Amino acid sequence: MKTTEFDIIVVGAGVAGGVFAASQPSSTRILVVERDLTEPDRIIGELMQPGGVQALKELGLIHLIDGIDAQEINGYHLIKGNDHFTINYDEVQKGIKGIGLRNGKFLTNIREELKKRENITLIQGNVTEILENNGSVSGVRYTTADGSIFTQLANLTVVCDGPMSTLRDKLSKVNKQVSSYFIGLVIKDLNLEFPSYGHMIISGESPILVYPIHKDAYRILIDYPGGKPPKMGAKSIEELKVKVIKALPTEMIDAFNKAIDEDELKVMPNHSMKGQVFRKRGAALLGDSLNMRHPLTGGGMTASFTDILCLNRELTNINFQDEIKLEQAVNDYYKTRGKGVETINILANALYKVFIDDDLKDACFEYLQKGGEKATGPLAILAGINKSKKFLLKHFFKVAMQHPIHFITKPSKQFRLYKNATRIIRPILKDEEVPAII
Repeated sequence: MKTTEFDIIVVGAGVAGGVFAASQPSSTRILVVERDLTEPDRIIGELMQPGGVQALKELGLIHLIDGIDAQEINGYHLIKGNDHFTINYDEVQKGIKGIGLRNGKFLTNIREELKKRENITLIQGNVTEILENNGSVSGVRYTTADGSIFTQLANLTVVCDGPMSTLRDKLSKVNKQVSSYFIGLVIKDLNLEFPSYGHMIISGESPILVYPIHKDAYRILIDYPGGKPPKMGAKSIEELKVKVIKALPTEMIDAFNKAIDEDELKVMPNHSMKGQVFRKRGAALLGDSLNMRHPLTGGGMTASFTDILCLNRELTNINFQDEIKLEQAVNDYYKTRGKGVETINILANALYKVFIDDDLKDACFEYLQKGGEKATGPLAILAGINKSKKFLLKHFFKVAMQHPIHFITKPSKQFRLYKNATRIIRPILKDEEVPAII
């Protein structure tokens, strides 16, 4: 056994690290080290699905969305050309809502919460090294703004330094892929028919998302396919503008034109990454440092909060001085967390590929437009409410097979549809079946 000043060191005070630290018992001594405590201006992490809202309530931290003008989201409005329809969360489960918010304001609330806790020490510093002793992680070394170097030890080091993590390669196999980029803007003065809905626009070659982030503004995320970032020169931006306007419904065009002329375009890579860790005693990975999926479905916060609930259950009543039991708790977290997040991962990565395949995109839109369980079933998965992989796969293949007669009347198209659906889902399922611990 070892005695340390802290039970847990948390690297990163973002959504995952901050919420994890705030959810710990008051008896747990915690050091949180965050590279930059100023309020960030990000274009992702602004849509919380109902499953994420429920998880935040279960963690006792739903008050963290108070006072930041967060907006209720009641479902989705899907748009393809002149055709459109809505799907309501209420039809999935009475009373559930999603939340649209400004990422920076939410992070500020989280960090203010950490500052209030007597058992938590919050430091602005850059963690440069994970310390090891005989193959076990014993703490971290970090530098502060004035160049001072500090070493801190703890029984458990939880790394949550986000999608651009500089530390994950010390604890896991990094298999990160970039499938596309989001180009983000804030749009104001929108007068929408369905203002409290997330808008999924699939009229162009890749999807566009629009959803409220406060009472006077909406976030628009424009997908840019491929592994290379878009060029942001004047000519490229003008070409982007023309392409987006062709896809947008008429009610959004004027506000979009104003936003792209006045606001700064921000670009963010869309990562996917399967979590595969090296088991090192005394360490755990959490949030985007461990596992990522395409952000099209807004499942990131739901996945992170679900992981936190899972890790917290394993840490319940743990004596942090008991290295053997602590190690077993972390092992059990890695072994069991997949069941909570696998459908979020599968749907996000599969749906993105569906929406950039013209045939499958049309089939998916037609399927959801039929309503009833064909709409609420997939929405229940997307919302993070239904976590049955079997249920997800049933709907996924029903999209491709909704017209069996087409095997006779349009055989080449129907076989192509089924083949493409299988080609998309098979590697995604294979990834999710890989054990979390190497």
